[in-house]
Amino acid sequence: MDFTKAHGTGNDFVVLADLDDELDLSADVVRALCDRRFGVGGDGILRLGRPSGDAHVFMDYRNADGTIVEMCGNGVRVVAKHAVDHGLVTPDGDTVIVGTRAGDKPVTVHRGADGRVESVTVDMGPPILDPAEVPFLAEEPGAVSEPFTIGDTTLEVSAVSMGNPHAVTVVDDVTAAPVRTLGPEVEADGRFPARTNVEFAEVVSEREIRLRVWERGVGETAACGTGACATVVALQRRGLVGTDVVDVHLPGGVLTVRYDPDTHPSVHMTGPAVEVGSGTLDDAWLAAARAGRIPPTADREASR
Repeated sequence: MDFTKAHGTGNDFVVLADLDDELDLSADVVRALCDRRFGVGGDGILRLGRPSGDAHVFMDYRNADGTIVEMCGNGVRVVAKHAVDHGLVTPDGDTVIVGTRAGDKPVTVHRGADGRVESVTVDMGPPILDPAEVPFLAEEPGAVSEPFTIGDTTLEVSAVSMGNPHAVTVVDDVTAAPVRTLGPEVEADGRFPARTNVEFAEVVSEREIRLRVWERGVGETAACGTGACATVVALQRRGLVGTDVVDVHLPGGVLTVRYDPDTHPSVHMTGPAVEVGSGTLDDAWLAAARAGRIPPTADREASR
């Protein structure tokens, strides 16, 4: 099994090209591949699968815990770069349509002087704001945000879906935000029946925010594309940032999000896509992974 290691603003992935849909990707294999000590290491797996309809390629995304996920904004950019740079698709000019479980995403690739893709703009589609469709069990379905109590802490949360669920809250200082304590509690709270990604946003100006994200099924990541988009939408609805362009500063870099609900219903996100290197998995290691004999690092440490 050949693989490529890649990232989008530090949100890193193991990329597997499989346009004939031949690879066996069990949850055990995904967890083993994503393990940073006993595998390749990554926030998730991006399998490039056989497309359908108008799509050039299908993005089959799995989180590091082995769960199948609807959408990944950084992943879409990486898939588009891989498909174009490796000649797996024939794009319409600079436009590639990436099929996802949240629908087809048209993307525009931006090439460097060497002709390879450096950054990608993704049409993420319109945000989903109906709590029932996020899904979120809201007390006030029409509210832009609502109090959300976890233990002794009450947050003001906005629920938004970009094809996957997000809970966005505003903090005074993102560096001191309780991402790793409150993040997993909000993620698993029953008011989000499908669990949720959790965003902690600091507003710098109407055109600039700082953001940290606790990703569902992964933990805190260096960046989250759908999270950046959901956050800009949520903050616009609360009147905390302007329409048009907002720069989102994440630990792994900057994503630019453009959204003006009055003139265009879709959210557009631009950011880098980088390939680190490639290789081939050892046959014995892969056999052990398929047999479930490579428990995740966390399991090993817990058993000591």
